[in-house]
Amino acid sequence: MIPYILYTALILSACFIFYKLLLQKETFFHLNRYVLLSCMVLAFTLPLVPVPHQLSFRKIPAEASHTIIHSPVKNTASAIIKEQPVETTTPEETKQLINVEVLLQVLIYLYWFGVIIFGLNFLMQAVILLVRTNSKSVIQDGKFRIVEITEDKAPCSFGSSIFINPEKYEWETYNQILLHEKIHIEQKHTIDLLLAEIALIFQWFNPFAWQWRKALETNLEFLTDDQMLRHDTVEKESYQFSLLKVAAPQFPLSLTTNYNQSLLKKRIIMMNSKKSNVHTTWKYFFLIPLLVLFACLFNQPAAQSQNLHSNTESKQSNHTGRNENRRKLVCRYQKQYCRNYF
Repeated sequence: MIPYILYTALILSACFIFYKLLLQKETFFHLNRYVLLSCMVLAFTLPLVPVPHQLSFRKIPAEASHTIIHSPVKNTASAIIKEQPVETTTPEETKQLINVEVLLQVLIYLYWFGVIIFGLNFLMQAVILLVRTNSKSVIQDGKFRIVEITEDKAPCSFGSSIFINPEKYEWETYNQILLHEKIHIEQKHTIDLLLAEIALIFQWFNPFAWQWRKALETNLEFLTDDQMLRHDTVEKESYQFSLLKVAAPQFPLSLTTNYNQSLLKKRIIMMNSKKSNVHTTWKYFFLIPLLVLFACLFNQPAAQSQNLHSNTESKQSNHTGRNENRRKLVCRYQKQYCRNYF
């Protein structure tokens, strides 16, 4: 379990560094969204995929190599090896082994304790959002549900619901907020945030996982701002002034899309930045060899499964001479073994 958790953390961290160095400043927001989601899913699935042993940098375990050889000599050799005396460990070595086992057990308990805490926090946020949705006055606007709140909090959206205090904003700003949140809902950005929160539950100890969640949310805001400015009724200067009015210092629920004050400067800079050239998309292709390299370095090599009976018959018929030589070697080893121990 621990190797899998650490391997997942390593892949997620490497992908985040790759994204931070090469992709973060690109204006291909849709592509960045799919890259962030795909890498997050691959971080949890890639360690489970075996690679062909020809491509793996890891050695095939001894147990697997023994199973490839199917001949009568195997049983004889294994019987001889089992009869050899086993070295005993000293009390100090035994104590060290026990200490390592206890430490690993403590780390596993600590890990699952964190998983439970962050899992409960995830459920609590979901319950709070459901309570707000059903306890406040709601305006149905087609497939969108506008939930009117009275608290002094920044507007946000979750699922098909938009949470906003209409008394805080002017009519133009209010309409721009609704349009902004409707884009979040139409493009199903809530799914991205939910997946990121679930990944954080199992990677709560990994600081790069937290940065990954932040980068994913930031890219969603960049994407939504870009879609907003494509509307003929929205002017860039007017929209940016609306952001200044709406941004609030409160910390909203992490499951919701929101107007985060800490992202405001980055969003305005990105809106005014030059669009990326299509020729810079070559950067994205370097992510594939990076993931392949991780798989070849750390993944288990695929076991070579062969049919026992057919293999035995073919080897007995086609390699009789080789088996005879093996038998002679085993007999010689048996004589040497008996001479040494009897």
